[in-house]
Amino acid sequence: MSKIKKKIKGAFNNIVLPDFDMNTLEKRKGMVLVKEESKKSKKGLWIGLSTAVVAVCVCLFIGLGYFNNNIRVASTIGIDVNPSITVTVNKKEKVLDVTANNDDARIILEGMDLAGSDINVAINALIGSMVKNGYIDELANSILISVDNPNSAESEALRQKIVDELNTFINSGNNISVVSQSITSSSDKEALANSYGISVGKLELIEKLIAKNNLYTYEDLKDLSINELNLLLGSTTENVTTSGTASDKSYIGKDKALEIALSDAGVSSVTWSEVEMDYDDGFMTYEVEFTYNNREYDYEINAITGDILESNREYDDDANANSGSSSNSNSSSSSSSNNSSSSANTSSISSTISGYESEAESILSSINNITTPSNRDDALSLYREWESKIESLDNELDNYDDTLERMYKRGELSRSDYNSYERQIEAIENTLEQAEETLEYRTGYDD
Repeated sequence: MSKIKKKIKGAFNNIVLPDFDMNTLEKRKGMVLVKEESKKSKKGLWIGLSTAVVAVCVCLFIGLGYFNNNIRVASTIGIDVNPSITVTVNKKEKVLDVTANNDDARIILEGMDLAGSDINVAINALIGSMVKNGYIDELANSILISVDNPNSAESEALRQKIVDELNTFINSGNNISVVSQSITSSSDKEALANSYGISVGKLELIEKLIAKNNLYTYEDLKDLSINELNLLLGSTTENVTTSGTASDKSYIGKDKALEIALSDAGVSSVTWSEVEMDYDDGFMTYEVEFTYNNREYDYEINAITGDILESNREYDDDANANSGSSSNSNSSSSSSSNNSSSSANTSSISSTISGYESEAESILSSINNITTPSNRDDALSLYREWESKIESLDNELDNYDDTLERMYKRGELSRSDYNSYERQIEAIENTLEQAEETLEYRTGYDD
């Protein structure tokens, strides 16, 4: 081993190293090697960064397009019957989410997964479930569709697409009525709708009814069903479309309401008539109007029981029969500052009150000329006959007085005119009181 070690040591000692000038080497390293590597490193860094930025931009562009078309909410559709449901869709009109807004809606959505479905497929499934669960039937068949999209053209196109699909459903023999509207939601509307416990779509429908009839209030209409609101819409409500016919099978019907009014007035045929659904003092009612022998008759009839709630007769002379009728039918939408309309109203009202006055004086005159029967039963029958006439005219006066009060509150009558009519009606009531006292004296009976 010692010989081997000696040979190795001798070999290392005989190695001749090159003659290096360390100062020259340091200078060359500083001037050439380090400087060239620095240039190459910076150039590579810029190329790398540029490539990365382009890649990120491309990814963002692709990702943003995908988000806008597939993930972002483009439209919100409200579906109200009594179940209230909200459906959100993307730009491709594919369902993103379906939300139940009340307990009835949770029943409708049970077992359903509509995410990814086309909106028409989802609508059909939801309506089918409502029919199956008894929320849409022959007594209440109305559906409210409300489409909310910031782009009005897109909103209208989607609303029409849904309505067309439901019209196909109607044309296939299904008895439903579709009320549809394009809406614009806001935080204020959402807060107001929440305060009444209703959807924004139902709130906007109520607002349109209030605009049509300023006697309505949110409190009046918030608890009504969509079918009841549909019956109140009529055919001229702005920015609302209706297809199919709202069911009125829970009520006596327009024909029966007209029949009741004609029977009460003692009229068999009329020259003109109109019957509309209304809501007043917590009741669904029929407003019945007709003309006969230059007189205009107005009746308010309970839509469920058929009871007559109010009745009025307006005695129009030949000079103002037409203008008075026209003015009254348009009074709710005319400005109180319209002089011609105001003049026609006061002329018609004066004529009507004059008719009541003549009728009251005629009753009093007839009672003054009564010959009291000797038979007690005949006397009682005579008393009841004239008492009924007095009571009937007195009720008509009360109803007409209420009508004048509503006109005054709506600004259709001035304070001075209203007070003047009140004094005239009070004088007629005094005449009827005198007639009643005379009747009691003549027949020997009282209430």
